Amino acid sequence: MKTSTVLKKLSIVSAGATSIALATMGTASASIIFDGGGPDQKDGSEMTKWVQTQDFILSQDIGTRLTDVHFWTLEAPGAWDGTLDYFVFANAGGQPASTPFAQGAGANVVKTATGNQPFGFNEYAYSFDLQTPLDLSANTTYWLGLHLSSNFDQDDIYWGTTTPGVGSKGQESEGGTFNNWSNNGQHHAFYLTGQKVPEPASVLGLLAIGALGAGAAWKRKLK
Repeated sequence: MKTSTVLKKLSIVSAGATSIALATMGTASASIIFDGGGPDQKDGSEMTKWVQTQDFILSQDIGTRLTDVHFWTLEAPGAWDGTLDYFVFANAGGQPASTPFAQGAGANVVKTATGNQPFGFNEYAYSFDLQTPLDLSANTTYWLGLHLSSNFDQDDIYWGTTTPGVGSKGQESEGGTFNNWSNNGQHHAFYLTGQKVPEPASVLGLLAIGALGAGAAWKRKLK
């Protein structure tokens, strides 16, 4: 066999091994990367007249690529108009920054009645996808903001609370101006799902595996 032919096959094997390794790395299923606690049916923070926010911190060991959000509400009958907007803020002195660095309309929204009716309101579990997966830094405080209306009239939709809660108490912005943050005194029920982002060393390791596989093929061809 000509050397050029062997080299051609070597490059194909190397590329194939590397592609398989990287593809496997990229298809990890979503898992919980932050758990702020489930609903306690005790209270809530109104999220149509206000943008409500809650802080969270991610861990490199668990995952820092945010893809989905899950939360609970207490709602008056027929209150929701189908709008769900999300915001992600950096932390600024214990409250959200004045401008979100990521925002959008929730995609693939699922709303499910839980059957609970505290205070005459219906409790719902929501989930939605971010428009684009968001790669965040580990061990860094962020704030998730939610608004469930096409305007800022008060329609009686409340982000359900949790006990004891994680991190700081929530912050709210009346009218969604983001320059009037106020502590609402509540911890809110939600969790985040996403994926673990491989560190650069892991990617280099997979590339090395591909090269080793190609080396074995080279030896087999020359025997």
